[in-house]
Amino acid sequence: MPVENEGVFKIDYSMFISAEPEHDLQFGMDFSLTNEGNLALTQLIFPATSVGNNTRGQWNIDNHSDGHDSQSLIFQGAENGIIHDTPREISSRGNGVKSTKFAVYRVDLDKAIVQTTGVSFSYEINTDDEHPITVFKGFNRSIITNEQKQLISGRCHYVKFT
Repeated sequence: MPVENEGVFKIDYSMFISAEPEHDLQFGMDFSLTNEGNLALTQLIFPATSVGNNTRGQWNIDNHSDGHDSQSLIFQGAENGIIHDTPREISSRGNGVKSTKFAVYRVDLDKAIVQTTGVSFSYEINTDDEHPITVFKGFNRSIITNEQKQLISGRCHYVKFT
């Protein structure tokens, strides 16, 4: 599995594709993302397709628990600073390039603080290719956007950003 580092973050990943002829494409990746200091992690997703509770074409808080407290921002099982995820999406062929973006930020649960510097990465697939592959794109420093802040504040109105 390839490994990439950015600041206090590290990702181990492998790409996934199921592209049998005359069938829809299933694509995604398997990854583990960690951070030094083991702070809890929130993961935001901007999916290529609507999957589960995540809406295509907008930022979503990914795989979180219900509620409106700082704990509800945390990716399921990432209270100790590790995200294990296996996102999968389905698309028919001939729909051009599909890209799913992720942004991950550290959260101090006790103080209800989301750190504004995190990481972003994505994967994409060209559904028009005869033999499509899922491609990993970047693992870069990310500064939280106003749109992402509004999403997080909508879930937990008293959260602070530093």
